[in-house]
Amino acid sequence: MFKNIIILIILASIIYALTYFYKQSKLELTPNMVTLKVETNDFNFSYSKREKESQIFSNVDVEQYILTSGEERLFFEQATIKGLYEFNYSPKEIINRLFNVKESNSIFTKNGLEALQLTLPNNQKINMFMLQNDNKELRLFYGLSDKAFSKSIEKLVGKKVNPIEATKLTKPISLWSTKVNDIDGIISSIDY
Repeated sequence: MFKNIIILIILASIIYALTYFYKQSKLELTPNMVTLKVETNDFNFSYSKREKESQIFSNVDVEQYILTSGEERLFFEQATIKGLYEFNYSPKEIINRLFNVKESNSIFTKNGLEALQLTLPNNQKINMFMLQNDNKELRLFYGLSDKAFSKSIEKLVGKKVNPIEATKLTKPISLWSTKVNDIDGIISSIDY
C-alpha cells in the first residue's frame, strides 16, 4: 500500500513537472486576429474581413479562411481528421505533398509550431506557419509578406529571416481535394 502511494506521488510529480516546463505553442484564429505563441512570446496578426469555405471529405473536414488585412490576403486552414484515421506523414512531409513543394526551408520548430519558407513548382514563394499537436489536426497560416513574416519570427524566437520575395496570393492554394483521396494520400486508417 505504501509502495503504491509513493509511486502515485512520483507519477504526479513527473506529470506536474512536464506540464510546468512544456509550454505548447499556439496557432489560433480568433474573431479579429490570428495568434501565434511560442513559450511566453506571442504575436498577433489582426485582420478586418474574414471569409470561410469548408471542404468535407469522408474522413477529413477542412475549414479555409481568407483573411483581409489592409492590402494583404492571408489564409488560415484547419484540417480535422475523423474517426479511425490519422495523418500518414510528418507535418513537413504533409506540407510538401499538400502544396507540391519543390523546396522547403524550416526557419524554426518549437513545441509543434513550425515556420517555413516554401518554393512551389511554378517558383511561387510562400511564408507559412504550421501547427500539428496530434495526428488528428493540422493548422496552417500562410500568404504572409516577407516583412510580416520576418517581424513575427523575430518577436517569437528572436531570429532574423532572409526575405524570399513571397508571392502575393489571392486564393488558397492547398490541394486537399487531390491529396486526401490519393492512393498514397496524406491520411491513413488506424483500424488495423
